[in-house]
Amino acid sequence: MGKKHKNFVVFLDVDGVLNTRTTVQQTSKGYQGIDDARVEVLAKTISKFGGADIVLSSDWKELEPTDEDYRYLVSKLARYGLIISGHTQDRMYKRGAGIAAYLEEHPEIKEYVILDDCRFDFQSYPKLWERLLLTEGIEHARFAAGTPAVETMVFLNYVKLF
Repeated sequence: MGKKHKNFVVFLDVDGVLNTRTTVQQTSKGYQGIDDARVEVLAKTISKFGGADIVLSSDWKELEPTDEDYRYLVSKLARYGLIISGHTQDRMYKRGAGIAAYLEEHPEIKEYVILDDCRFDFQSYPKLWERLLLTEGIEHARFAAGTPAVETMVFLNYVKLF
């Protein structure tokens, strides 16, 4: 895992953000792969935003760092200058709880967005809900909340540029 946290973090789900059902690439174990074009959109958006740390909230976080599929994810991100700086700890559809606990452990994080294709328990956490971008591939991101947080609006505007 990577560098220290900046003031801005992207909580990243992989499936449904960096791939979709139409993704043709596969991992070495036969799971759905990651689209380079979607990683590039993420990297360009983060760069335009001024940088961010990536915290893995995806089920991929449960893989061991030595697992072939985890190494595949890391290498895909690295091609575009992205690294995983941390990951949340949650189980069984409690992604909101995992992110809330992570934020409590890291009070230096002032701004963040959440990229995910599922709603999970996010609505139970109003501040998370305001920062959730629901995706069908990152290029099809949309606000979850009717009144999103400012950083979420800016981040989505940058996604739409690419």
